[in-house]
Amino acid sequence: MITHKSQGQTLGKIIIDLIMPPDPVEVASPYVPLSRVKRLDDLLIIRPFEFATLQMKPSTAQLEELKWLDRIAQNTRKRFPLSV
Repeated sequence: MITHKSQGQTLGKIIIDLIMPPDPVEVASPYVPLSRVKRLDDLLIIRPFEFATLQMKPSTAQLEELKWLDRIAQNTRKRFPLSV
């Protein structure tokens, strides 16, 4: 199964390869397969990989999207304050 098809699923066991292809890689590429299982015992990484694979920086567009989402969240909190 490819990474994109596994998004949103919880899998019983997973075997993954974290060696990334030479073409441009999305930030989510290593995260998605690593987050498909509930327990570390259900995850098998088939070969060594560079730790830098897990330290990818988000693109400018992704950072802008995060800022936009933060602004929406702040505006929502202002319009609908929580009363405790």
